[in-house]
Amino acid sequence: MDTGRYTITNVKFQNLAILPDANDETDIVAGTDANTANQKWNVTLLSGGNKKYTIKNHGFSNYAACETRAEAGATVSGRSRNQQWIIKETRTKGQFTISPSDADLVWGLADGEIGTPITLASTTTDTKNQWIFAKADA
Repeated sequence: MDTGRYTITNVKFQNLAILPDANDETDIVAGTDANTANQKWNVTLLSGGNKKYTIKNHGFSNYAACETRAEAGATVSGRSRNQQWIIKETRTKGQFTISPSDADLVWGLADGEIGTPITLASTTTDTKNQWIFAKADA
């Protein structure tokens, strides 16, 4: 995937990843409206050829992050410090998993409700743990 600005949409529930506010450690949650800046993410491929990225909210300038060596069920939140993520395409073209670089887990949604926090899950083949990156306007 190329560096760029994207919306990040859950495959199963079709909800967007949004950051509700600029506070440090606010959970990233499921939302619906793709036309606001807090639902757009600046995804940056890091140098070195290791396919690691940072994911920074366009509206609030906080990075998507989780605890170091996080466990299943941990939330993904907006933080001032950056974190490296591995974005890997699944067997279905255009669908991706998002994993912390230090844990064998992926972003997921437990259900399709608005406001459900994005948490780390272990099942990479479940579409509720897969995401679509769509290029977003400025």
